[in-house]
Amino acid sequence: MVFTGTHRRLMAWAIVEHRMTSRKQKPASGGTYILLLELSSLITIEIGRIGERTFEAGCYAYVGSALGPGGLAARLHRYTSGPRNNHWHIDYLLEHARVIGALFRADDDRRECNWARWVGEWTPRRIPRFGSSDCRCESHLFFVGNRKKTEEMAQAAGCELKATITIGGR
Repeated sequence: MVFTGTHRRLMAWAIVEHRMTSRKQKPASGGTYILLLELSSLITIEIGRIGERTFEAGCYAYVGSALGPGGLAARLHRYTSGPRNNHWHIDYLLEHARVIGALFRADDDRRECNWARWVGEWTPRRIPRFGSSDCRCESHLFFVGNRKKTEEMAQAAGCELKATITIGGR
């Protein structure tokens, strides 16, 4: 399935778009997610302690988990609600990227590293040490390429990871 500019998929209990409108629309429990991002141009930015990184234009997949207070609802709201204090590596990139969707699974199991390995099978292009300072993974951020490949990956994740898929407008 190809997602068009006006198409939005409503899933179970969440709508993830560039701008979230209501916390009632987002998942209440903890879980694992893949944040889908798009950069419109090449950028070089300083990412906390890991230093300067260059990101080419295109789509990225960031794998994370939200098992603490607020769970997925709080985390996805943080990522889509505009300016924030930079706490995690992804916060630095979100100053420049647009959230185009998310994949998530609401449960209390620790799936983050397994999902990162799964994304790595889809695309070998990792951003070294990004988002993985608390584990042994090489990275939790991957360059996917274009929208078509991102949408194909999202569809596969829905089946293989049993993830809920939400894609926002262009």
